[in-house]
Amino acid sequence: MLSLLSAISFDTSKIDANAITIFIIGFSIVFAALISIYLFFFFLPKIFNFDGKEKKESKKAKKAIESKGEEIKDENGEIIAAIAMALHLHFEDMHDEESMMLTMDIRDRVSSQWSNKIININ
Repeated sequence: MLSLLSAISFDTSKIDANAITIFIIGFSIVFAALISIYLFFFFLPKIFNFDGKEKKESKKAKKAIESKGEEIKDENGEIIAAIAMALHLHFEDMHDEESMMLTMDIRDRVSSQWSNKIININ
């Protein structure tokens, strides 16, 4: 690896003012583009007000739940537990028990016109 690095030579006399100017302009264009893309995606939800509707709906839902009291919380907990149990039982019965043994049946196959390459050569 050291021989490869020693074989690489860099001639600094070839760098002139034009090369430095092109280098600086190129890097500034790339960084300006990256910053503008970042700002675009940062302000996009604020422009279209994506978060506003969700926050308002969640505040209304929280107020409704708090106003009805803890009876709803207990009922919701029972409902959620029943749904979770039903899903668990459904997905548990979904797959068959398998032996996890792979068997391969290798047969001598008769060649067909599709696999015979001599027929396809014109």
